[in-house]
Order: sequence, then structure tokens, then C-alpha cells
Amino acid sequence: MSDSKHLPPAALDEWLAAAAAEIGVTDDNVELDTETTRIVLHAAKLIARNVARPAAPLSTFLLGVAVGAAGDPLALKALAGQLGELVLGWEDRAASDSNDAPQPGTSSY
Repeated sequence: MSDSKHLPPAALDEWLAAAAAEIGVTDDNVELDTETTRIVLHAAKLIARNVARPAAPLSTFLLGVAVGAAGDPLALKALAGQLGELVLGWEDRAASDSNDAPQPGTSSY
């Protein structure tokens, strides 16, 4: 397996067009542009850094499902914003959980 490649969102356009065509996604049901790419990559970055790395691709998959269910490609920005809010809440929850955890050498009884 080769090292991963890091490309700017605009450079991904050709790949996304080919991938979309391969799986039957058309311009009628998704907006494949640099702004869409930026939104999805930003959501993935936030999730990977603040929840867990494996959560990023799975969450962006769910984001795509939600956009498809909404029937409106323009829903992406709002739905990604909702995920961002969840991430912020998740960070607070994780901090709270770690404060409640028993400290090493202490009893939880």
C-alpha cells in the first residue's frame, strides 16, 4: 500500500467526478464542487480530531445519507453544522466523563 496523498480540495475534483460516475451519482442529486469538498473535509477533520479517527469516514457517510434523505444538496451545510455542534458537545461530554473517572490508586466504592 502506498503512502497517502495530500491534495487540496480543488485537486480532488477529477477523482470525485470519476467516483460519482462509477456509483451512479449525477449532478442532479449532488453538488460536486470545491465548496462541497471543503465542507465534508472540514467535518471529517473535526470529527477525527475531537471524537475518534475512525468516526470521521463513518460520520461523513451518515452526512451523505442525511443529505440524500433531505432530497436537497443544499442541506449539506446545515447538516454539517449540526454535526459540528454535536462534536462540540461530545468534547464537553468527554471532558466531563474524564473528570468523573476514578483516579489511579483510589477506590470507586
